[in-house]
Amino acid sequence: MEVEITAFARLRLNEVYEYYKIRASERIALQITDRLLDAIEELGKLPEIGSIELNLVHLKKNHRYIVCGNYKIIFRHYKNIIYVTDIFDCRQDPAKISKRNK
Repeated sequence: MEVEITAFARLRLNEVYEYYKIRASERIALQITDRLLDAIEELGKLPEIGSIELNLVHLKKNHRYIVCGNYKIIFRHYKNIIYVTDIFDCRQDPAKISKRNK
């Protein structure tokens, strides 16, 4: 199944990379973003994996998530495509998810 990363999720992934590049090193930043990308790739093989994202139920688009390290990879399945809509740092207030994904 095809997996598409939305522009917003790509922006979030880039922010993760830049954060760790500055705070740790480029090597660490690449390791973390590579792990996230590997997890995203696996979604194509297991589209029903993950739990329902309760903070986005009100959108009625069946958003789900998987956890990878400190991050939630939020996605939804529509037709034959899995859309990754957000990469959310779980150390933040979970209510921010619904504010970011309107």
